[in-house]
Amino acid sequence: MAVFRQTRARGVRFAASAALAVVLALSGCTTSDQGRPSPTHDAGITAPAAVPTFSGPWATDFASAYERSTSDFVRSVLADEMITDQELAEVRDRFDACLTSHGFSNIKHSEDGGYEFTMSEGTAQDVMEQQTSECSEEAGENAIGALYSFIRRNPQNLDEATIMAACLVRKAVVDPAYSAKDYAQDAPDQSFPYLPGVDGEAAFNDCNSDPSGLYG
Repeated sequence: MAVFRQTRARGVRFAASAALAVVLALSGCTTSDQGRPSPTHDAGITAPAAVPTFSGPWATDFASAYERSTSDFVRSVLADEMITDQELAEVRDRFDACLTSHGFSNIKHSEDGGYEFTMSEGTAQDVMEQQTSECSEEAGENAIGALYSFIRRNPQNLDEATIMAACLVRKAVVDPAYSAKDYAQDAPDQSFPYLPGVDGEAAFNDCNSDPSGLYG
């Protein structure tokens, strides 16, 4: 059996308004508390609703996700511009149940918001990708899971190139003069000018998960 993996937020992370659109495409795949209570949601599907007024650092993304969604569940989570750990857990439970119904197994979620699972025997790649995309949409993983990951690593929605360049400099794997402009040029093909004798890839992965050092 082969393993499918999806990762999030690698390289330059686009303008905020484009973030969720990029995440909707399956990427990085290979074959190989907040203390408020979370309600139990119904998975009903309804017509598009009026978009609430969002005002926080990720307002554009919340509005885009809310407007695009036809799921009462997804809208109810997004409406207060807050995604709790409990709500994320519910999304993942729904997503995992959907994947399991298609015969996928060994489902794991990673710290960066990605996930992996073992494909069922004989499943064609295109069928697997379609089923995964449908499960992600149905469960709200593609919107809620993505936003949760982005907010956790960059709560103030600071410029991605700026914080990633600063992190690589802080970890002493690039020249101290390395800038946001340099990062924006190097990120698309991951051609970072790491200094000799350093583990640049490990530093990049650390920065990608926590660019501002919020979690130690």
